[in-house]
Amino acid sequence: MIGFVTTKSKISTFLLTVLLIIILICVLVFKVSGGSVSGSEIEYPAGQKIERIAFIENLGYTVNRNQEEASKQVEIPYIFSDTYEGYQQIQLKAGYDLKKYAGSKATLYTYNLIYENRTDVYANLLVADSVIIGGDISALSVSDGFIKPLTYTY
Repeated sequence: MIGFVTTKSKISTFLLTVLLIIILICVLVFKVSGGSVSGSEIEYPAGQKIERIAFIENLGYTVNRNQEEASKQVEIPYIFSDTYEGYQQIQLKAGYDLKKYAGSKATLYTYNLIYENRTDVYANLLVADSVIIGGDISALSVSDGFIKPLTYTY
């Protein structure tokens, strides 16, 4: 009986040690990856208009298909101004990090949304290499405008 308890104790100690090693490895991987897991680690394809519209609609918004998409080339600056730092904070809330793309060119796609009987709400998607790297949902009104991260509305 004593031999069985000793063997059971050794097995329990071994399993506990293995579990602790796995936890330690996970913590180290988490720290090396920057300490967070974000939505930007998932690449959303956006090379085609249909993919961009599907992304927006999967967030819970409705694209006004009577309006054409607008697009223009932009460059993510190397050094962020105070305004760009504020925009970066909005990106981080949605899991995007524009600093990874500092100095890179991207295309900004803009879509008019059907949103609470308003006509001034837009989805803006920043796309580089056919992947969404950031963006926002914004209303341009001076009196009740807003800017939101690209997060689910449900």
